[in-house]
Amino acid sequence: MRLRDSLKISFITLRTNKMRSALTMLGIIIGVGSVILMMSIGRSAQNLIIGQIQSLGSNSIYIEPGSFDPKGGFGMEMALEEMTIKTLKLKDMEAIEKDPLVDMAYPMVYGTARAVYQNNDEKITFIGTTPEAYIMDDWHAVIGRDINEEEVKSMARVATLGYKIAGDLFGEEDPIGKTIRIKKTSFKVIGVMEERGMEMFQNYDEYVYIPVTTAQKLLLGIDHLNAITVRAINEDTVDRLMENIRFILRDTHNIYNPEGDLSRDDFKVMSQVEASNMMAQITGILTAFLSSIAAIALIVGGIGIMNIMLVSVTERTKEIGLRKAVGARNKDILNQFLLESITLTLIGGIIGFLGGTSISFIVAIVLSSVLNISWGFAVPVSAVVLAFGVAAIVGLVFGIYPAKKAAKLNPIEALRHE
Repeated sequence: MRLRDSLKISFITLRTNKMRSALTMLGIIIGVGSVILMMSIGRSAQNLIIGQIQSLGSNSIYIEPGSFDPKGGFGMEMALEEMTIKTLKLKDMEAIEKDPLVDMAYPMVYGTARAVYQNNDEKITFIGTTPEAYIMDDWHAVIGRDINEEEVKSMARVATLGYKIAGDLFGEEDPIGKTIRIKKTSFKVIGVMEERGMEMFQNYDEYVYIPVTTAQKLLLGIDHLNAITVRAINEDTVDRLMENIRFILRDTHNIYNPEGDLSRDDFKVMSQVEASNMMAQITGILTAFLSSIAAIALIVGGIGIMNIMLVSVTERTKEIGLRKAVGARNKDILNQFLLESITLTLIGGIIGFLGGTSISFIVAIVLSSVLNISWGFAVPVSAVVLAFGVAAIVGLVFGIYPAKKAAKLNPIEALRHE
């Protein structure tokens, strides 16, 4: 029997049992749609984060506590290191700033708390830093002013508010000169930041900037830093400056490491490119994890197809016997049932692809408008290949057993079947 004839019979059979065919395809539709949706969201998130890191400038260098995993992993152990290692200090940044390849640097400590003004109470993220942060991030107060160096040195209780927090706490009232309380400590409001919105899944308009010394001593009770950001004088000096920073920090941290083994350091020094690659790896792992969970639906769908095909073999036993009696070979019967199984999965795959793509598109529109971020719509080619490839394999694998069972039927016994 020619392939075209087999395909024609397959479509006629599936069309004859529309409801059963639709229910059989449901698992494949959900599986393919879920894989497309997860991989699309993962790729969009990856593009957004990497774009925002790259927008900070190609001559930026980031220093965080913790050592590089020699295996290249970024798991829970690494996150715990960043929280528990407390060796990164302000004196480190001051030592780094003396390097002639450094243009500017700023430290950072952070935490969450409630900010209170009269009867208003809002959750905030407070950032302890220095005036250089405003310059390097190109983000300034539009009302009032930024924090100055003198306020950092004197551990002043002053704050610049994010745009949203200022509105939530003060409404139409002018906040400049007013006092808010954070962790029972009073802060004089000296500025309101320019509206910025969501970046890297954080709402910058809910941030409150205070001097780093004030945040360390009065709010957190610590003397270490969460991070240091350094800007090289130009892009060509980034690699040399990173090496210089490693030598400086090994010296200030008393780390003997003549071989330059990064896993022995208690700090990480990353360029913008390395930070982008790290975020790409993290989002890639998360996307693969979520997609693998979604792919389980494909397996469930395949088992459903096998069950329905077995029922179909039983229902069509007499038909199989009749076809064998008029000359159909075992191979023709086998191909017939395999084609029906693969056709079901491919049609389900196409519907799942269209559904997953449509939902991804809607998600992109909703996130862009609700969170005020540039969430792009992206469906990676690998997602399409993976979804259809797995769907075709599922159809083939789970269709083989029913097809073999149909092909092995004895024509005389099949004709007697009631």
